Amino acid sequence: MSKIFAATEPVSLNRKIIGVLATSLATAFLSFGSLVGFSTTDAFACACGCSVFDVSGLDMMPQEQDHGGKIFFEYWSQDQTQNYVGASKAPAALNLDKELKTQWYNAGFNYNFNRDWGIMVRVPVMANRSLTTETDFLFPGQIQTFNSKTFGDVEVMGVYTGFFSDLSTGLIFGLKLPTGTYNALGLDRDNQVGTGSTDLILGAFHRGLLSPDNHWQYFSQFVWRQPFAYHQAVDPQGFFDGNLGVVQTYHPGMQVDGAIGIVYNNFYNVLGFDKITPLGQVIVSHRDTDSGTGSDPLNSGFDRVMLSPGIEFTKVLDEVNKYVFKFYVDVEVPVYYRATAANNNGTEGQLVAPYLLKVTSSFNF
Repeated sequence: MSKIFAATEPVSLNRKIIGVLATSLATAFLSFGSLVGFSTTDAFACACGCSVFDVSGLDMMPQEQDHGGKIFFEYWSQDQTQNYVGASKAPAALNLDKELKTQWYNAGFNYNFNRDWGIMVRVPVMANRSLTTETDFLFPGQIQTFNSKTFGDVEVMGVYTGFFSDLSTGLIFGLKLPTGTYNALGLDRDNQVGTGSTDLILGAFHRGLLSPDNHWQYFSQFVWRQPFAYHQAVDPQGFFDGNLGVVQTYHPGMQVDGAIGIVYNNFYNVLGFDKITPLGQVIVSHRDTDSGTGSDPLNSGFDRVMLSPGIEFTKVLDEVNKYVFKFYVDVEVPVYYRATAANNNGTEGQLVAPYLLKVTSSFNF
């Protein structure tokens, strides 16, 4: 089994520059820039930002020995319970929403047509979201829980990895489709499983060596999501104006997620696995404010920084046919959150999860 990330051939200075610029600089500019005034943001009552799972870890980046296809299964989870206003925790009484709990169950596949081009499809076969909130309009002060267990928004993306022969640098591009439910009873538009929008997805990744012996490596990723087509929906509960059944628009804000991490690459033949790969990463996110009659522009958008340890287990099932099983898990802990909020019909702030969990299993063939 070859060591991943190993340099297989000399590369020119120009090609190295392409690799670095494709992700590392873009990640720093687009992600960290938002924390120092790249744009101004507000926060919404129950921020999700689930696309952050797309940039964490090694599981979605092609590696040198990969070929043909890969099927994968993902479990994402977060339980948002802490109200934030600005960069500080805020009293729960300020926010009518008390808890937003979400579990995503995704299935998907990658297929590499050759060493330059590939495709990836992610299908959220089930998303389970529950919102506990104060139903202030119909029953002042009453706490209720609403649940939406439904199909999510499908992603279809192309992958280009033709910069280097070891697949260490790549670009992704594609669409998120409005296949998920966005009119479930009891959830306002920014809490629905589906956004009701078609999103353009653009991103890149890069891996490189930190030590000549290949024991230490680094990686960087970023993903930019820009909604550009939107679906209206009937508001069944009149969240903002008390008018039930009114057709409303919702335009989710643009979001950028970036990650920079370090990998230790020298645990071979441990605990029955051919390889165990621990890593540490910093994940940065920025989301613009939402707009539309069904949105809360005074309370939408965020900036955040998370620290995330992770680990990947690799088992070669058939070396001749290159059947490989991988299992990846990480925990993402927010260390900075900025949620500029304003009182809007009695609610202020956004709910933040103390940690996020990502688990992925995959089979290469």
